Amino acid sequence: MLKIIPKLKNNFLIFTGVLLVCFLVSVWVRNQQFVTWKKTPAAYFVGERPMMTTLDAPYWLRWAREYNEGTYGQKNSLRDYPDKSQRVMKMDFEDSSIPLKYTDSVPASLSNSLPSSRTHKIRFSDVPLLSFMVAHLSTFFNHNYYLTGTLLIPLLASLFILPVGYYFFMIGVPVSGLMGGLIGTFASAYYMRSSIGRIDTDMLNLFFPALMALLILLASKAKTERLVLLFSIGAGLCLLLFHWWYSKTGFALVYFMILVFIFFIQRIRFQTILLSSMLFLLCIRPENFIDSTNAIQGFLRDYSIFQEVATTLVNENEYEPNPASFPNTLTTISEVDRVPMKVVLQRVLSNPLFAWAGFLAFFGLALLRWRVLLPLAPMLALGLMSFLSSNRFIMYLAPFIGFGLGWLLQLGVESIFFLIAKNVRYRELNNGTKALKHKGNEGEPASLWVSFYSLVAGTHFELSTENRENKVKGEKGNAKGFRWELRNINWWNFSRQLVLYLGVGVLFWLISGQTAISFIPGPSIHPRIYATFLEIKNRVPENSALLTWWDYGYAITDATGLATFHDGGSQFGPKTYFTARGIISPDQNELYRITQFMATEGSSGIFENNTSPDTLLQAVHNPKHKPLDPIYIFFTADMTGKYGAISKLGSWDIEKGGSKPRAYQNLA
Repeated sequence: MLKIIPKLKNNFLIFTGVLLVCFLVSVWVRNQQFVTWKKTPAAYFVGERPMMTTLDAPYWLRWAREYNEGTYGQKNSLRDYPDKSQRVMKMDFEDSSIPLKYTDSVPASLSNSLPSSRTHKIRFSDVPLLSFMVAHLSTFFNHNYYLTGTLLIPLLASLFILPVGYYFFMIGVPVSGLMGGLIGTFASAYYMRSSIGRIDTDMLNLFFPALMALLILLASKAKTERLVLLFSIGAGLCLLLFHWWYSKTGFALVYFMILVFIFFIQRIRFQTILLSSMLFLLCIRPENFIDSTNAIQGFLRDYSIFQEVATTLVNENEYEPNPASFPNTLTTISEVDRVPMKVVLQRVLSNPLFAWAGFLAFFGLALLRWRVLLPLAPMLALGLMSFLSSNRFIMYLAPFIGFGLGWLLQLGVESIFFLIAKNVRYRELNNGTKALKHKGNEGEPASLWVSFYSLVAGTHFELSTENRENKVKGEKGNAKGFRWELRNINWWNFSRQLVLYLGVGVLFWLISGQTAISFIPGPSIHPRIYATFLEIKNRVPENSALLTWWDYGYAITDATGLATFHDGGSQFGPKTYFTARGIISPDQNELYRITQFMATEGSSGIFENNTSPDTLLQAVHNPKHKPLDPIYIFFTADMTGKYGAISKLGSWDIEKGGSKPRAYQNLA
């Protein structure tokens, strides 16, 4: 058999070297952000503590510190005051009809939430994975948790490049993996969510789906049943780690369905499919799989594509069909806003034409190679949601635009080498074998077309045609020809790979200006404002509670050790509405009464009195109890700029729905 077109081979070691370069570029650029910060510390640091670029960072860092101190979970009462306040719950219980001293024991429901003198055993699996990592690594940075978390970001945020690269290397289009990693890591939609100071779960929210896809692909392509089972176990453990990291059980059902479906279309033996599925479920824990359906329903409800403004009914009962409704706080959060399709693409590459080219090219590749691209379907589905729902999903779309551009680049380069190889081989055939030249004219064009199709589809078939003159050639001549051909093929493949990988560098250099690669993030909380949190810690008595806007809740609790009424994890309840209503009210007495009611009744009091809007407002405006702890109003200077969002929520009509927000004007 005489080869018409040399087989396309990609050297694993060469590709690994190029992939590591892409990974290190991503790490280095993010680290340069921190280097820039250190040049002007007054704008980015409070003492030795770098400021965060996300309001959720103090949440993870407080858990890390408490885990090291052995107090993890014992200070959760500082959140969602007074509903989780241990002192308030204890006082409420002591005010019950039967004094505690006459009871045999404290009820289990209460004892679980009250301080205990017994040693509190902390299971590492109860601590969020991000906090767990920061806690253990902080010993190398003098227990500066903010610095530890900040220096983790460049490495973790870039890690997804590795599984993405190897995935596309395995299916024969390595350039797609490289371009997908580079564009994905520097697209503004992801780069701004994973820059220095952004200590949050977004750092690995591309890595785990990419690694899951790679492991499922390896399982589907495994040559032996043992390897199928091994990679299925690996996929299950990866998903378990993903749940520890992100705590979203909905992925369990999705990836289970993908795994089973791919095994079926690959015609893997049914007994093997059954066993690998059981091992996968055992690894991800069956309770996570059972809860996945509810998690998916909750996800679709929170990011509804049909409902612009959702309302929350706090109390639904058959006797009062019209309880008060409350505004959806999500409508005031910018990261969940829906943006036009053009803006979606511009948050990947500022020139929509390049983004469209990559987007459409990927779908062209998907049509040709859908079987091997199926493991990426969950990640793609999240990316496509950016066109219909929240813009936070654009980060999942960005790599796919890079995949498409990489495929176009690889297709162009390999087409050139295809034509070169065709001309060289035809010249050899014409000079060396007249019989092949005469009799092969009918078969060669068809073989060439199939060979070219293999380049487009990425399958890279090794095509050959029969050399009828082999029988008349001597063994010496055959050996000599083979050695020459081997040297020629190696040179051809090496040159092709060199041009491909240089092309990746040139292409990314040309379009890097369309990404956010030069972005330098600013702190979410200005250092001078954060410094006031530390001052409050010295001024305000212990066991006090602060009534302020929810977005600083995590940071205030971490810096002061004081309780807050709501924060970034409890802002969706009715207390956010009443806080906003009190802040925008022209009557200070209304703010006073609202605060008194929330500090004594909490969410349970709102729920119990929500038989109708009038009944609820009557109860809120006539509180019956005095707060157990001192309550302070904390208003920061920058909250004036948030007045639009506060007014939108606070002016909500709890009976008819709808808001009438008001603006403000700076006076000369």
